[in-house]
Amino acid sequence: MKTIITLLALLSFSLPAWALRPVAIKGNRTLVDLEDESISIGDRLAARSNDGRTRALLEVKQIKNGRAVANLLKGRMSMDLNLALAGSPGSDKSVRSSGRSRGSKSAWGFTAGMANNTMTVKLTSASVSLAGSSFNVSGFYQPHIDGNFSARVLVGYETLQATGSNSVCASSECKVNISYLGIETVMRYSFVRNQTMDVWVGAGLGFLFAVGKDSNILDTTKISTNQTIVGSLGLDYKLSRTSFVPVQFDYAMFPDNAASSANQMILRIGYGMSF
Repeated sequence: MKTIITLLALLSFSLPAWALRPVAIKGNRTLVDLEDESISIGDRLAARSNDGRTRALLEVKQIKNGRAVANLLKGRMSMDLNLALAGSPGSDKSVRSSGRSRGSKSAWGFTAGMANNTMTVKLTSASVSLAGSSFNVSGFYQPHIDGNFSARVLVGYETLQATGSNSVCASSECKVNISYLGIETVMRYSFVRNQTMDVWVGAGLGFLFAVGKDSNILDTTKISTNQTIVGSLGLDYKLSRTSFVPVQFDYAMFPDNAASSANQMILRIGYGMSF
């Protein structure tokens, strides 16, 4: 578990990748996925290897549907090279020295949403089933990693509320009401990307630190932290080149233990800005 957490943390805070991506190469022509980069016909693209050396220079000849056709001017182009906007024709041809290209696809924003909760509390003589709904609000940071891979790290206020009927509880109503400071890291893969939307699937881990707890069926003195395993499906609907509406559905599973088991279906929606 510690190894997985370390890997997720390292990936989540890695530097963003280049925005332009080669899709296909045929002869001296390269098809480039612009990924919302602002490019014009006549612009020149520098192709660099992972060690930072410039291996080829291309010139954009056609642009259509978020993709460009660029002709090779010098060097040798291959699919493993990273592309970035170089100087315009007649000016310095060197790659921008900032270490990343414009439109790096990193983003930040906030979400709010609702959770549908189900829970089973294990007693000595029986098990009690509970269900309910609760709310959440989070801020997020979203670094681009490579190609169609990115991460989303959410930090905010999460709640778990559920009730059920059983004679073991006072007035035959059992209740659980826990609020957390939550941190969730989801690794994302975008399987649909265009100028309108980004559709993705992901998986990750959640870390919950209890800040408020009330229950007449659980021993609240033993509730301090929880972890969740999260599967996600999401849509980022683009309002402009730099703003979007994130919609995210999470299925979060609390690891089974001797006292209880629980899961949440969480729908989040918010606002994001890329940079």
